[in-house]
Amino acid sequence: MKKKNIGLIAGIVLLVVLCVVYFVLHNHNANSSEADSTDTATTAFETDTDKLTELTVTTEGQSYTFTKSDDTWSYSGDASFPLDQSNFEELAGKLKSISSDRELKDAEDVSEYGLDAPAVQVSIKNSDDETHTLEFGAVNDMTSNCYMTVDNDTSKIYMVASDLETAFNFNLSDLAEKESFPSITATTVTKLTVEKQGEEAEVIEKSDSASTGWSYTKGSTQRDIDSSNTSNLLNGISSLSWGSFVSADTSKLAEYGLDAPTKITIDYQVTEAKDSDDSDTSASEDGTSEDSSSNEDAENDSDSDSTTETVTTNKQEVLLLGGQDSSGNYYAKLESQSNIYTISSSSVESFLSIDVKTLVSNYVSNYIFADLDRVTIQKDGESYEFTKTTEEKAKEKDDSDDSKSEDSDTETVTTYFMNGNEIKLEDFSSFYSNISSLECQEWLDEVPETQDEPEMTVEFYKENGVYFKVEYYPYDSNFYLVKNNQGTACLVNKMKIKEIESSFEKFLEKQN
Repeated sequence: MKKKNIGLIAGIVLLVVLCVVYFVLHNHNANSSEADSTDTATTAFETDTDKLTELTVTTEGQSYTFTKSDDTWSYSGDASFPLDQSNFEELAGKLKSISSDRELKDAEDVSEYGLDAPAVQVSIKNSDDETHTLEFGAVNDMTSNCYMTVDNDTSKIYMVASDLETAFNFNLSDLAEKESFPSITATTVTKLTVEKQGEEAEVIEKSDSASTGWSYTKGSTQRDIDSSNTSNLLNGISSLSWGSFVSADTSKLAEYGLDAPTKITIDYQVTEAKDSDDSDTSASEDGTSEDSSSNEDAENDSDSDSTTETVTTNKQEVLLLGGQDSSGNYYAKLESQSNIYTISSSSVESFLSIDVKTLVSNYVSNYIFADLDRVTIQKDGESYEFTKTTEEKAKEKDDSDDSKSEDSDTETVTTYFMNGNEIKLEDFSSFYSNISSLECQEWLDEVPETQDEPEMTVEFYKENGVYFKVEYYPYDSNFYLVKNNQGTACLVNKMKIKEIESSFEKFLEKQN
């Protein structure tokens, strides 16, 4: 029985050994026919790239030919194609010297190496009329090297770095020199206009008459919008950049939907430092020119006659958006530039679908009284006008203080009035802060019709154009309806209105 077991075990061991030997030999032959191979590193190909005059790349069924004239490369298929010279020189430079980690000789079947249908073929011609062709086949999974032949000589197959095949396996658009997208930040933008075909333009702009400093306009709708929310939207401008190059042929605008585009107009400012010569020269009595600063000063400081000042310039860019490609990217160009590109839909979608509700401030009337000329309140059939005056007055001096102060002898004094009668600032602020800090609970899509007179009306005025009117109406057991003269309405917490009314009544009692 023991002998039978020993024989069985020996048989199993022999079978395992034979399987291992078969696996090794199979992989050895499948990967490289390496009976005739050389593992010594060698130079598979080299050329003087400075002498190159023509380079043709065939990849994925497309053939691209580039020619060099007067040290400048151009794409033969389209003379207007903006070939990036530095990038193309770098690409051509990869052919200067190609090293090989291993050389396979006399391969029986080149299809094992993907060389029966090369992934990439590169043909070159130089100024001496020499021509060469390199063909790149499959990538070896074990070594990550690529198989390559030179001048169709399949008796020698080189294993070279696979990044060579990757570099020449390009799309033509990858070689285009893209025009730079202007550097614009949210802080420099003064106005954003979005014009879609057949729709009213949407305008977001800085506005002195807006309580928040920014306004939104679309047709007859105008809203003050929150500066922080607006800044979040405008931050997207700084990330705008071109995707792929599409065409330099602007006669084909209609093919990309750019004959009737959506326009995004960006008005912005650029502040630059500018050197100016501040030397003041005047004619002396003897007719010679004399610098107003002394010679001694000029010797001590040679830069004293020049200063640096800043100059702010208004600029504008118009981004045109056409149709979309299969990936959803928009075809686009700037009016100030020549070429057509793609731009990612995610980078422009926020401008194409502006929701004013996300931009407006939650405050009903966030006006600081110090920035206004007057505020009026109508309540219970009475009208109250609040104003202020500001004047310079002499400071009261403390006789006990003999020290000499360099401070001004005057100070700015602001006096507050209600209906012409002076009031204390702290009394006024106690109820006005409730008005200016009131927040909406919900903005309404439509302004409800109201039959009754408002329970309270507040109007804000300033000479430069600010006029904002807010009306407060009882709505239900939980909310008040607030309407303004900009044609919008919202609901506010009923208890907040009661707080305003209570603080206002206490203020009036103090005045009486």
